[in-house]
Amino acid sequence: MIRPDDSILIGLSGGKDSLLLALALAILKKRSPVRFSLRACLIDQSNGAMEPERLAEYMAALGIPLTIVKHPTYQIMKEREERSPCSLCANMRRGILANQAKELACGVIALGHHKDDAAETVLMNLFYGGRFKCFHPHLYMSRTRMRVIRPFVYIEERQIRLEAERLSLPVISSCCPYGDKSKRKSTKEIVAALEREVPELKSNIVHALRHLKENESWPAGMLNE
Repeated sequence: MIRPDDSILIGLSGGKDSLLLALALAILKKRSPVRFSLRACLIDQSNGAMEPERLAEYMAALGIPLTIVKHPTYQIMKEREERSPCSLCANMRRGILANQAKELACGVIALGHHKDDAAETVLMNLFYGGRFKCFHPHLYMSRTRMRVIRPFVYIEERQIRLEAERLSLPVISSCCPYGDKSKRKSTKEIVAALEREVPELKSNIVHALRHLKENESWPAGMLNE
C-alpha cells in the first residue's frame, strides 16, 4: 500500500480515526525500511466554530507538517438547501484534498476510513442507490494521477475509539450541523441493531466485497431472454 519514496497527504478531520492514522503512519515512518514522507491537511468547514490549536500542536509533536484550509462548506449547503448534504460535502472534501495534494507534490492521499465505514457504505448504497458498491482500500485516480489509501479499512471503529481514548488523542468534536439527521447515522443504528443478531455482520460484508463473483450477479436483461 505504501511504496518507496511516496509523498503522503493525510486527510485530517480532527476525529479519532484520522488522528490515530496520523500517529500510526508517523510511527511506521520511523520504523519501516520503506522511506516515505508525510504531510497533513485539515479542512476547516466550521466557519470559525472549530478550534484546531491542540490539533496543530499534536501534529507538530508527530513531526508532520500541517496545512489548514478554510472552506464555507456548511454555508454553501445551507444556501443551496442541499437535499444530499453528506454527498456534496464528501465531493467537496475530495476535491480540496486532491488540490492540496497536487500543490504539496503529494502523490498519495491517506484517509482514516475503517471497517464500520465500509459496511455502512455498502448498506447505504443498497438501501438508497440499489447498488452493491463501496470505496476501495487502495485506489488509483487516473484523472488526478493520485492514489488513495485507507490503511484502517480492516479495523473496527470500536478498536480505534478505545485506542484513541487510551492515548488521550486531542479529538475535535464534529461541527457538522447535519450529522444527527444523516443517512450515515441512521445506517449506523441499523448496523448496531443487526449486530446483536449477527455479530459477524461487518466482517461478512467486507468478506463479500473481497470475494465478489461475476457469475453470482444477475446479468442485465436476463428476464428478457
